[in-house]
Amino acid sequence: MRRVISVFLMLVFFTVSTRVVAASIEDSDYIDEPATGYEKDRPWRKKGAQKSKKEKKTVSDSAKFKRMARELLGQPSWSERFLGLLESDVPNIALHPFAEEDLPIPLSEARFYSDGLVQALISEADGRYGIVERAELGTLVKDINEIGTRTDSVNPLGDLIDRARADLLLVGHMSLSGDSVRVGFKLVESASGRIVSTTQKSFKRKASDDQNVVGGLTLKGAAQKAATYLMRDLNNVRKISVQGLRYQNSGVHTPFGHYFMGVLGDYLRQKASAGPRNINDLEISDFIIEEEKFRGMHLTQGRVDFASLESKGQDFILKGTYWVFEQHVDVRLILESPSQKSISWRGRIVKSEIPENLKLIATAPPIEEDNQQTLGPAALYLTSNKGQNPSYQIGQKMVLALRSAKDVFVSCYYVQADGDIFKIFPNSYVSSARLNAGFLQYIPSSAMPFAFEFSPPRGVEAVKCFALDHDKSPYGKAKAFEPLGLKNERELTRAYRSLENVQVSEASLIVTLE
Repeated sequence: MRRVISVFLMLVFFTVSTRVVAASIEDSDYIDEPATGYEKDRPWRKKGAQKSKKEKKTVSDSAKFKRMARELLGQPSWSERFLGLLESDVPNIALHPFAEEDLPIPLSEARFYSDGLVQALISEADGRYGIVERAELGTLVKDINEIGTRTDSVNPLGDLIDRARADLLLVGHMSLSGDSVRVGFKLVESASGRIVSTTQKSFKRKASDDQNVVGGLTLKGAAQKAATYLMRDLNNVRKISVQGLRYQNSGVHTPFGHYFMGVLGDYLRQKASAGPRNINDLEISDFIIEEEKFRGMHLTQGRVDFASLESKGQDFILKGTYWVFEQHVDVRLILESPSQKSISWRGRIVKSEIPENLKLIATAPPIEEDNQQTLGPAALYLTSNKGQNPSYQIGQKMVLALRSAKDVFVSCYYVQADGDIFKIFPNSYVSSARLNAGFLQYIPSSAMPFAFEFSPPRGVEAVKCFALDHDKSPYGKAKAFEPLGLKNERELTRAYRSLENVQVSEASLIVTLE
C-alpha cells in the first residue's frame, strides 16, 4: 500500500500494484486402500459390483493424533544447543494453553483436540520426553481464562509456561473450514525460539450446541444485551476507549465490526445514564494516544494501552472478536481495566438479521494467522499508538512501540497490501539494531525525522519484527524504506527461522487502513 513517509520536507511514495492473497493447502483426511480384483478371488461377482481400484477410507481421530505426534517428534530440526540437552537430560514439552477468546470453537471442544494430541505425544515420546499435561499446568493457575486478569503482563500465557519450566512449547492454532476444524501445532524450543517441527490436520466437528444454531439475536438486540451485561456492575465509569471488533483471529477490522461497536456505544451511554448511576458524561471514543504523549511513555514492563489510561479505576478498554458461522455470527467482547477484573460477554447474532451492506468476511492479512503469534525467548512486545492490530484513517499517523525482555538485536519490516516488504528499523537515523532489555523503542522516535502518514488506497497491511541474540540479520545490509524483492512475508520469516545457533523471537502487528 502506498505510504507517505515525510522526511523533513521530502515525501516518499510507495505505490500499490497488485494484491497478494495467501493460500493454504489442507492436508488429506483419507488413505488409499487397494481393492481386490473380482476375477481372482470373487468370480461370482458381476463386473458392475467391482470395487474401485482405490477406495477412500476415513481416518479416525485417534489415528490423526498419532500422525501429528509422529510428525512433531519424528525428525525435529534441533539447534546445536538443544542437541546438547538431549544427550544429558529428558526435555519437558508443555502445551501452550488456549485462551477462549482466541478460539473459533468452545474451549471444551478445543480441549478435546489438545488432550488428544497430548495423549498421542505421551505414547510416541516413550520416555524420551516429559509431557506437562493440562492438569499439571492447572496447579499453577486456577482457571486458564483468568490468566492475565488484573495484571498488565503482555504475555501472561508465556509467563505460565516459564513457571512450568518447559524446554519445548507446543503452540497451537485452530481455524474453521466448513463443518471441519483445522488444527495446527508448532514445536518450539523455549530457549532459542526455534520452530523445530510443525503439523496440521483437519477434523470433522462433533455435534455440539455451538453448531447448527437456529436461534439468536438481532444486531441491535445483541448490542443492547451486551451493554446491559457489561455495565451491570460498573457504577463509576468515566471513559471507554474502543480498540475495535476484529474478524476472528485475523486482526483485521471490518465494516460490520465498526457498525456493531457504534451501536454498542449508544446503548452503553444509555445504560450509564439510567438508574442510580446517572452518568451523563460517559466518554466513548476510539482508542488512540497522542504522538507526543505516546513517545513520552517509558515503560520497562506492562501494557502501553493500560498505562495510557488517565484514571485507572474509571477508564476502560473495550475490544472483541467475531466469528462467522453458517447461520449466525458469534460476538465476543471484553471490557478491561488494569485495576479491575475483566468483564467478558459472548452472544450470537442471527446472520439474516445483519444488513447485507455490512461486510463480514475480512480481507486476508499479509501475515497468515498462525504466523502472527508472538514467539521466542525475548518476549518481544510490539504495539502502536492505537493499540495492537490497529485501524487507521487516511491522514492519520502511526507510531510503533517495541520492547524486549532481553538485550537483543532487532529488525522491523513493513508488509504492504501489494506484497512489497521493506525494512523500517534500523534505518539511516538509527543505525544500530541493538535494543536493551526493558527499553521502549519508538518507530519513528523523536530522533527519526519521518512519519508514517497514511494515504490511499485502503487495505490491510502489517508490521513484523524479529529479535536475535546476535547481530546476524539476513537483511542487515538492506536499505531502509526500499523493497526487499521478497515474494511474501513467509519468505521473510523463513529466512530468520533458518538461522543457525541464534535465538530468534518475533512479533507481528496487523494494520487496517480504512
